[in-house]
Amino acid sequence: MVVARSIALKAVNTASLWGLNRSRFGGLPKVQTVRALSTIMSPPSKAVVYEHHGPPDSVTRMIELPPVEVQENQVCVKMLAAPINPSDINRIEGVYPVRPQVPAVGGYEGVGEVYSVGSAVKGLSPGDLVIPSPPSSGTWQTYVVKDHDIWHKISKDSPIEYAATVTVNPLTAIRMLEDFTTLSAGDSIVQNGATSIVGQCVIQLARYRGIHSINIIRDRCCT
Repeated sequence: MVVARSIALKAVNTASLWGLNRSRFGGLPKVQTVRALSTIMSPPSKAVVYEHHGPPDSVTRMIELPPVEVQENQVCVKMLAAPINPSDINRIEGVYPVRPQVPAVGGYEGVGEVYSVGSAVKGLSPGDLVIPSPPSSGTWQTYVVKDHDIWHKISKDSPIEYAATVTVNPLTAIRMLEDFTTLSAGDSIVQNGATSIVGQCVIQLARYRGIHSINIIRDRCCT
């Protein structure tokens, strides 16, 4: 049933609330009294943001973002886990080739649970476990609102720590094995940085395909 209601939003000083212009984060509407039809709003979201590039421990901070309207083709996802990848650090530093405009919310992959869906969304329901694919910026926040077509439902039995990291490093490993030459069972490859997550994915994928891997590791651990 469609219910019409008047929503009175209390005016606040957004500069004092965030120290930022709220319109710079996703074009949120101005604070005013509006009339809406069954408006779906996200909960407030805690987010790790950076306003300019630099060392992550200097330029990042946690703020609370206000609720945003979930449009008819959008999905609100409660993030359950999001990793810190080297590429995330590079984006904050401003040295990664592909990066969002600042100010920005950190993070580029993760896993979450559908919290609410827009009226035109099909195939996703509250409670579904989802990942963004292709990876999408802004996963370092408690609630993410994005178009439905980036969210892909996965099995609820999926381990959270694996689901949160499936779209960046494993796909990089696949591209390394497939994009540059044709490899067949019995072939051998040599890679450096073999203790990194990408390197470990290469080892597992190569073994699965019957490809021998010769792995060179660095002095430092797990990179």
